[in-house]
Amino acid sequence: MKVSNPLTIIAIFAGLAETLACVALVKLPLEIQQIFVYFVIAFPSGIVALFFFVLYYKNTVLYAPSDFEDQNHYLEANKMKETVSIKIEEIFAEFNKKGSHLSREEIEKAKTTVVNTIDEAASLSRSDQIIDFLQDTPATTIQLSQALNINPSYAFTILKKLELEQKVLRRNLPGTTSRRWELNKTINP
Repeated sequence: MKVSNPLTIIAIFAGLAETLACVALVKLPLEIQQIFVYFVIAFPSGIVALFFFVLYYKNTVLYAPSDFEDQNHYLEANKMKETVSIKIEEIFAEFNKKGSHLSREEIEKAKTTVVNTIDEAASLSRSDQIIDFLQDTPATTIQLSQALNINPSYAFTILKKLELEQKVLRRNLPGTTSRRWELNKTINP
């Protein structure tokens, strides 16, 4: 059995540590056993606290690339975190230059900017993938979602955005009610 997931490694380590601590407890002198019992009880609590700290601040490190259906999703998730981190630093650096405290409007502006940055980072690479896919042949939303391993509703959201930007067109398939997407040749020659 191959163990590559960090969560599995943490679980194996915690289990072994507790098992060995319980075995060692029996071999210790009585005067030290009471102190060691407190350690054996506190140790898992410390691991849980550290786990939740990592889960909150660095949750992408808990997943191996093989945990994703498409390993490009792993790269996108980590790139998104870097993009958001850089943008937040820029926003607060701008506020610090002013030398003033953050007002409610500035905080809302920061939140909006962060949300927009996340949306752009998440959809940018997918938009590029969709445009590249449509270079070869027109496709339906379902065909695109299956080929690029994207949820159909998410693919449709990206396609609608690209349609608003006039990068793609939606046309009816002859003799059916189905529609297919194709590149707008006037914009994307």
